[in-house]
Amino acid sequence: MFGNNDKEEYPLNKLKLDYTFDLFKTEWKIMEVGEYDWNLENNSIEYTIRSSEKTAYVEVEYIKGKYEVIYSEDVDIDPSFLIEAIKDESIYFDDNEYVLEETYSGTYKNPNTFTRRETLESHLFYCKDSILTIEKWDDGTYEAFLGEEIKAKKIKNIKAQ
Repeated sequence: MFGNNDKEEYPLNKLKLDYTFDLFKTEWKIMEVGEYDWNLENNSIEYTIRSSEKTAYVEVEYIKGKYEVIYSEDVDIDPSFLIEAIKDESIYFDDNEYVLEETYSGTYKNPNTFTRRETLESHLFYCKDSILTIEKWDDGTYEAFLGEEIKAKKIKNIKAQ
């Protein structure tokens, strides 16, 4: 189903609301679709997904014929720690030190709602195979997500609803 060919029935970067798929032996449903423009000639799509037990996110970027996919979940970290982490370029979370390796500025839009484009900075902190992402939004709010890069082929059994 996946790979880098043009015969995909459902390209990972073009899924829509209410599509379902299997990931980590769990069925997920796409609840929201967000589009990021990173001002570097690259874009990514983020799917807010829900299983019977939790909500998570899958961000997909299609670069040079290959998918880069990050699975993540919300983490609750006090905004003052997030501000300090960006300043110090590192953060301790769950007894691990995450170090800032990438920062991107861009805009976000949900194409299914009639809202304006929002600007944000996305800071990616790494520790082994884990990624802690801190997003700073133009309204001054912060969000944090803990995740990992996964192979596109882990997403299986995509179905349009």
